[in-house]
Amino acid sequence: MIVSRPIVNSRIWFHGLPISSSGRLAGQFPLAALLLLLLVCTAGAQTSFSVLQTNIHRDIGGSDSVTTAQPYLAQEVNYLDPDVWTINELGGNNTSFNLTTATNYLTSFIQSSVTIFGSNPVLGTDYFVYVSTINDGYDTSAIVSRYPITSSQTFSDAGGGYSALRGLIEATVSIGGKSVDVFGTHLKASSTNADAQQRQSQADTDSATIAAWIAAHPSDAVIATGDWNETVETTEADNWSSGSLNGTITLKNGTKETYNPVATMKSAGLTDPRPTTASGSVDTISSTNPDARFDYILYAQQNLQYVSGEVFNSADGMGLASGTSGNASDHLPVFETFMLAPEPSVASLAFCGILFFVRRKPSFACCRRL
Repeated sequence: MIVSRPIVNSRIWFHGLPISSSGRLAGQFPLAALLLLLLVCTAGAQTSFSVLQTNIHRDIGGSDSVTTAQPYLAQEVNYLDPDVWTINELGGNNTSFNLTTATNYLTSFIQSSVTIFGSNPVLGTDYFVYVSTINDGYDTSAIVSRYPITSSQTFSDAGGGYSALRGLIEATVSIGGKSVDVFGTHLKASSTNADAQQRQSQADTDSATIAAWIAAHPSDAVIATGDWNETVETTEADNWSSGSLNGTITLKNGTKETYNPVATMKSAGLTDPRPTTASGSVDTISSTNPDARFDYILYAQQNLQYVSGEVFNSADGMGLASGTSGNASDHLPVFETFMLAPEPSVASLAFCGILFFVRRKPSFACCRRL
């Protein structure tokens, strides 16, 4: 017969701390209290933030911008209230693009028409801006943030025998004490063979740059946005008049490869959440009759969780006049919300330090053995 006997003076160890057979941290805390302590010490406040991607159709950025569209664009931005706003086609309709002028027009628009940063927002305090240093002579890309931009740069998108077009923009934004690295790129437009070749070449270069960045910044959150001028949806007509999605394309330098710029961008280690409009469509162009998906917000899953998203179209009865989206741009905007992986809060770490000190000093009245 097996006789059950009490275990005397037996201890196990949990995270380096002794636990008695009664389930107490030896001489001090019950095991349940220890587990609660560990939960408090490892938990932190979760931080969410939102990202808005827009091709603004040259509404802002040049002396000949489409200024009549600006009130509608402002309505969309104010309604969606993003923390980070990525922009394509910042510029005008002639080849007189100037970086300083484009930046000034953008900040003037924010200060006069965008209300989400306050009634009289100050650049560098209430909002932060980075504009790409590479342009195609007409327009370029930009990133606007509610949170500080701690570093920024523009990577060349040259490759495959092609020179740089509008570059790959990157801004590191500090949100909740963590670095969120935001990329934006505007791949080559139009459907000719030459356009498709350059678009695929840009995707090759940008994807390689983002993949290398992700590998070199394992503690950062990474997001990639843009108007990529091609669909990844197999049910839609592609943007290559001389071929088809997943067909073979020959770049300017003679390299042959599979044509699928969006799949190439995703291969950097990015996840595509495929947000839709309220009516269930992923399409972003045209804004008045959307039948193709050109605009994207993708993310790396390290340190980042996707919460929700939408392709915004006021025609779906989204709280603005039905024609707002069609008047703001020829593209519909994409809006997504993310959650940063939590970090231990200062308060929880301090609390844990106090309890650890108490454990080391059992002579304190609050910690006397009963």
